[in-house]
Amino acid sequence: MSVKGRYMAWRVRSSPAPYVKAYGECVRRDVLPAFSDLVKKAHKVARAEFQRLGSLPADENSSGDMSAAADAAEEKGQVFYDTMIALRQTTLNLFAAGLFHLLEQQLADLCVDGAFEVPPPTDTKLSIVVEWYNRHFNLDLASLPVWTKIDELRLIANAVKHAEGGAAQRLRDLDPKLFQNPSLREVFPDFPFMHTALSLRLPLAGDNFYVTDERFSEYSEVANRMFELIAEFFEAHTENLYPVSG
Repeated sequence: MSVKGRYMAWRVRSSPAPYVKAYGECVRRDVLPAFSDLVKKAHKVARAEFQRLGSLPADENSSGDMSAAADAAEEKGQVFYDTMIALRQTTLNLFAAGLFHLLEQQLADLCVDGAFEVPPPTDTKLSIVVEWYNRHFNLDLASLPVWTKIDELRLIANAVKHAEGGAAQRLRDLDPKLFQNPSLREVFPDFPFMHTALSLRLPLAGDNFYVTDERFSEYSEVANRMFELIAEFFEAHTENLYPVSG
């Protein structure tokens, strides 16, 4: 049994498209703001630690000098700040990888329908799904204008998961800034060895790999656009029957 393009366009617009859009919006609106005002929060941590140390009973050798307590409190505030900055970067790296796998799974899910007599792809891996779309939807996903960025997002997901490897090596050629610490690059713009990771070791610890807010937003919009283009394809073939036997 087959379904018409009109039905497939409805499926795209009613399920993957709004969910993928909500994913990106949630990360930007609700997740990342949890890491706002980190300098202010670090100062608060330092003040609390200074007050805690100051409230401890003084021993008989105490001179009343609180400089050591001030240093310890400042160090605790700095540790908090550094940790939260790394966690924020980890979050961006993870959600970028998650965005790709969400897109990959949603594309594969469109191949599954009770009306289809054609079996779905054997895997959600993008290359396998792309072949299925070619054969049974007559839609070449790799020909879409967003494909280059989608493939770049795939490399990012692989680099985040596996650290150093083929994906990381290809990304260095595509965009070296992914491996440059943004904060250090701003301080040492003329000394790339100070802010560039030569080996990708800790992307899940927020180090060596730097998906930025702007880059995540770009990939989110590209993912949204991809499903819009797929819906437009089916709308342009509303009376065609899918899937076709390839």
